[in-house]
Amino acid sequence: IVTGVQTCALPILNQEQKNAAETVIRDYDSGLRNTYLLYGITGSGKTEVYMELIARITEEGKQAIVLIPEIALTFQTVRRFYERFGDRVSVMHSRLSDGERYDQFVRAREGSIDVMIGPRSALFTPFSQIGLIIIDEEHEGAYKSETVPRYDAREAAVYRASLCGASVILGSATPSVETAFHAR
Repeated sequence: IVTGVQTCALPILNQEQKNAAETVIRDYDSGLRNTYLLYGITGSGKTEVYMELIARITEEGKQAIVLIPEIALTFQTVRRFYERFGDRVSVMHSRLSDGERYDQFVRAREGSIDVMIGPRSALFTPFSQIGLIIIDEEHEGAYKSETVPRYDAREAAVYRASLCGASVILGSATPSVETAFHAR
């Protein structure tokens, strides 16, 4: 009997979720690194697809970045990632002190974590083996920086992924016009 170990039952994906995850995994396994739109209404299970994809790429020694628009509003989402991936997950947000932020970047650079969750600044996590970048609620205006340096985290993520040989997942119930156009 093992005590003190929290276990989490793996979710069972429905057929649409399986199809979405299998498409990305099939492409990934064949060497294709693309940008995908994961379209689904709120509560449709996009986060479960994200976690399935992250589990797959971390099994291969790769790392994932998950961008979310507002860290304060997503406690339940972050908790689900911790339940599934344990201490291999880190969270970056504006309430961290400079020292705490530095510590998380050191953990990432040293390979102590596999998944970084946070707002647009988490995109700059110093991972050396990025396999996947996920942008949840990609339509949100929070992904566009209003301060210097000004950048669109969606565009920067696609560019970083192309440099690192990673795939990008853009998740939304209401995709931006640009994303919907590119998806078609």
